[in-house]
Amino acid sequence: MHIKQPIRIIFALLAILFSVQLVNAISQGAVSGLGIYPRTLNGLAGIIFAPWIHHSWQHLLSNAAPLAVLAFITLQQGLKRFILVYLFISIVAGSAVWVFAFDGYHAGASTMVFGLIAYILSNAIFSRNIFNLILAIIICFLYAGVIYSLTQFIPGVSWSSHFFGFIAGLIAGKVFNSAPQKHP
Repeated sequence: MHIKQPIRIIFALLAILFSVQLVNAISQGAVSGLGIYPRTLNGLAGIIFAPWIHHSWQHLLSNAAPLAVLAFITLQQGLKRFILVYLFISIVAGSAVWVFAFDGYHAGASTMVFGLIAYILSNAIFSRNIFNLILAIIICFLYAGVIYSLTQFIPGVSWSSHFFGFIAGLIAGKVFNSAPQKHP
């Protein structure tokens, strides 16, 4: 995949995220109600919508750059693989949050950030490819603090979204490892 296509996809992804947050800000948080609310019928829709919703501009800004970097790396394996991994993490992690998380609206692309970090690490293990291994080492170095944050509970932050995103990413690395991979 050429560099232009992943960059266009990332800009589109970020444009959607920022547009959703603009609507959420204008509506004084009404969009946040489309997040995952555990064990409720209405909360089921959040399994798909939650990664696109942020409760504040700060929340979005803290997720945007890591998501862009990790999406770019994952897109190097092809658009189809990226979409499959993104959907897998979103559905598996979102479903687990819906079943196990504490009450409250869970939303944010951090589920995808944690999921994509874990996917890149898991993919390196299961592919046994030197390129993927070097990439995983770089990701561990760059995002060590993010990974370490899984050991902390911070009030107002959905630890369960981070944890289940990470677990879903680990599983995705195994599930999607059998498909042929493209490398830059």
